[in-house]
Amino acid sequence: MKVAVLGATGPSGQCVVKEALKRGHEVTAIVRNPDGITDKHENLKVVKANIFDAETLSEHFEGQDAVLSCLGCGPSWFSLWTITFYTDSAKPIISAMRKQGLRRLIFMASWYTKYDANDPFIINWVLKPMFLGQSLKNMGEMEDYLEIECPDIEFTSVRPPQLVNTETTGNPVLFHEGQSIPREAGRKIVCSRQDVARFMLDAAESGDYKRKCIAIGSG
Repeated sequence: MKVAVLGATGPSGQCVVKEALKRGHEVTAIVRNPDGITDKHENLKVVKANIFDAETLSEHFEGQDAVLSCLGCGPSWFSLWTITFYTDSAKPIISAMRKQGLRRLIFMASWYTKYDANDPFIINWVLKPMFLGQSLKNMGEMEDYLEIECPDIEFTSVRPPQLVNTETTGNPVLFHEGQSIPREAGRKIVCSRQDVARFMLDAAESGDYKRKCIAIGSG
């Protein structure tokens, strides 16, 4: 496969690039600063582009089979600042994909992007109001945008919990269509970035989970 990776210089994006190369795919890493990637590989192409500019993105999407995005921004402390990063970046990405007739998009979001009164107290009354509320809200708005306004895009929202840099155990990645992994499934509240990469590449290769929001966790 030929895959374009957005957010390739971030810790999760680096894992996606390495996993894709390990599987023999051709990777175009689309980054703001090409100096952020020092690895060399015959199947790796590093290009510079503005993620908010559909025209510059479009040329790098030509001939790709899928776009894998690990784009993200930091939390909004105490929800003082409205975050629009996810919707602001999704719209030019979709525009650029449409220019190239590219339909498959797999992107990283998070557990608990939508409000549910049954979610844990610490999520609804501590983490969201004080730290993650605006980020999660805008991720949810991005998912809604794709669901409602992009019927032509075969998206998969990959929702991990807290990300850690530990090695993968190699066990199957837990997954569940919904806000989180159910407790009875033996969920953990952290997920290895390598497992996120494994699941995103599995989804790209299999074509599964199209137009789905899938919570994942390390097995």
